[in-house]
Amino acid sequence: MKLRYISLFLVSALCAFQASADTLALKKDHPDKYIVKKGDTLWDISGRFLTKPWLWPRLWDMNKQIKNPHWIYPGDRLRLKWVNGQPKLVLDQSDAREGKHHIKLTPKVRIEENQSPVSTVELSEISQFLRADMVADMNTDLEHVPYVLGENNDTSIFMSKGQTIHVRGKADLNTHYGVYHVGNTYKDNQTGEALGRQLELVGVVQPKEVGDNNITTVEVVSSFSEIRRGDRLLPMLSESSIDAFFIPEPGNLTKPAHIIDIPMKSTYVGKYDTVIIDKGARENLKPGDVFGIVRPGAEVVDNGPDHVSYQQDSSIGQKLMNKQSTVLSADHIGEVMVIKVYQKTSLAIVMNSRDMVRAGYAVENP
Repeated sequence: MKLRYISLFLVSALCAFQASADTLALKKDHPDKYIVKKGDTLWDISGRFLTKPWLWPRLWDMNKQIKNPHWIYPGDRLRLKWVNGQPKLVLDQSDAREGKHHIKLTPKVRIEENQSPVSTVELSEISQFLRADMVADMNTDLEHVPYVLGENNDTSIFMSKGQTIHVRGKADLNTHYGVYHVGNTYKDNQTGEALGRQLELVGVVQPKEVGDNNITTVEVVSSFSEIRRGDRLLPMLSESSIDAFFIPEPGNLTKPAHIIDIPMKSTYVGKYDTVIIDKGARENLKPGDVFGIVRPGAEVVDNGPDHVSYQQDSSIGQKLMNKQSTVLSADHIGEVMVIKVYQKTSLAIVMNSRDMVRAGYAVENP
């Protein structure tokens, strides 16, 4: 009987803890009403109300009877209310339907204004990464795709915007292609498993003519770095086929992931920069998943109050005399949201960071 009471107590405590954990935490200075402005993002709007913006789907009181119930538009009036002890954000006096707003001119005359819904992040920040690829899965055949031969000025080592160049392989004349340097193979730091090939987008080309000997003439319409002989061509998605609308929600990893690369080749990155993490579709990641960024604790050599130094700054003698090896506590410094998923890796955007982010940092459930 006593064991039964203990079990009931534990179950009750667990339920109470879960209820507390599930309660949305509002910011102290949150507004009660908000009018959506052009240039707003769902993350920004949610961040005005919530301490954890990725819980937007639980704050937003969707009308499931209309198409695309997550969509809101500039001019919409949002109002905060409470339902069963939980905060809910509702659309107040808006008649947005099917991606259009009605503007009332007179009691009898109405016109429709085409508008785009508010995106989760600014499309301009990530369109290049959505259209192109940053990783080639290990089963991607990079040996039989079109590749750069060069241009007729045979003294040129590199090629750039505005030039006409020639590639080996047939390309669709109605498709833009990304030009890529193929880099190193990403590997799991613990197991050594190959995760994918590094791709560096160096330019965009438009095929102009398919000639003899399996050679296609292309025009370089954009270049981000020097295009070299041997660079591969892969088709890009069209601008009209992409958007920046994701439904953010807490990710669910069984073990921490890690940032393994920064596509823009910077040492440190911050808000709205992209990173590559070592988990993907195999681990059930999907676009919209949000994770915390964890900076590992620094190693300190502690030989007493007058002889404390960081591990990397310590001399061999200081390390040999180290009385107690100390690792400082790790820091949660921001959040990333997955925007593109490969088989064993993912591309994510830094949504918030309280300090600079670099490769090697852990990515954990928020």
